[in-house]
Amino acid sequence: MKEILLVDDSRTILIYMSSVLKKRGYRVFTAASGEEALDVLGSQNSIQFVLSDWMMPGMSGIDLCQTLKCHNYGRYIFFVLLSSKNDQESIINGIDAGADDFVDKKTSVEELEARIRAGFRSLALHNDLLAKNHELDQAYETIKRDLDSAGDLIKQILPKAKTFPCAELSYVSIPSAQIGGDMLGYMQLDPNHIAFYLFDVAGHGVSSALMSFSVQQSLSVVSGNASVVMRQGQNGLEITPPEEVIEKLNQIYMSGETNVLYFTMIYAVLNTKTGLMSYCCAGHPPLVWYHGSNGQAELIGHDNFVVGAFDDVDYQSSIIQLEAGDKVWFYSDGITEADNGSEQFSEIGLRDAIESLNQYPTQQQTAMVVKSVQQWRNKDCFDDDVSVLVTEWKGFIEGEDQCDMRLVKKETAQFFK
Repeated sequence: MKEILLVDDSRTILIYMSSVLKKRGYRVFTAASGEEALDVLGSQNSIQFVLSDWMMPGMSGIDLCQTLKCHNYGRYIFFVLLSSKNDQESIINGIDAGADDFVDKKTSVEELEARIRAGFRSLALHNDLLAKNHELDQAYETIKRDLDSAGDLIKQILPKAKTFPCAELSYVSIPSAQIGGDMLGYMQLDPNHIAFYLFDVAGHGVSSALMSFSVQQSLSVVSGNASVVMRQGQNGLEITPPEEVIEKLNQIYMSGETNVLYFTMIYAVLNTKTGLMSYCCAGHPPLVWYHGSNGQAELIGHDNFVVGAFDDVDYQSSIIQLEAGDKVWFYSDGITEADNGSEQFSEIGLRDAIESLNQYPTQQQTAMVVKSVQQWRNKDCFDDDVSVLVTEWKGFIEGEDQCDMRLVKKETAQFFK
């Protein structure tokens, strides 16, 4: 049964209108003042419809309306003002006070009931919307918890070791949302070769993160016919050149009618015995090659297409000779395209920041680079995913201490999302 609170300082009107409304199927509560109305509403939480006289001693109908319509009141009330004043100014004052409707006391019972029915329809729509919003809030909280758990799980499976006899690694990854589309990592291909990768899937959110994880899984397979990083040669398995790795990924993740995602990528293979590094940039920002001998850095890269957008693409690769103490920086454009309101940090800015950190340990440098960008922006957050990976080649070490990263399991290959 629909409930109405009738408020009027006239006992005669309370008795008459209460009788009329009850005959029309409403459950009616009465109050002789605004203060008493608040007490009734406090004890009857189900009441959401108030029909109140304007002129009352103490708390007027306007005062009661303003109290019930304030944000601190515990529930939504549909409020109708009753008054013998039917001038435009009175109507405007009543509506401005928050009243949902204004009814002249001379109005017929039929019209009053029609207005009440309209009020309950509006109230039903409001309550329905409130219930749906509550369901959406609960769904959002569930999704948020799931995304938080996914992000935590990814961090937990990251390997802790970053220092090896032949190389030292450091990385930072900051998703712009709970999970992002960036991914970075490394893996042992054979006793003398390490592969490094960093890629950035277009867009943000779950779809980008799922594709990012899928690409990482494709890269982590280092044996069998499904491997993209190893291939069958005349003498058995051999390392797939970087440009062929990206060509294979381009074929696997070619965009279709239902899949419009693509990604930029840098993939590199380091010979830990000779210091030769072959690499391929696919639509990705250039590498920063820091020369330990003179403290200078340079940008190196290619004008290759992105991965997954165009069919039958030939990718270009290059080889560089590292010297002991050289470092190669991989990064996503979230850091170079970060802006301070007037300009972007830029690749040149990143190169200069890297050169300024040569006196610090490699393990600290990635965090310091990110911190320098945050200070430059005067913000801790980023508008895009930020990933940075640096590897320092220490030179080949003979004997028992030679570089061996084979204990790094493929399922825990170093990556962030």
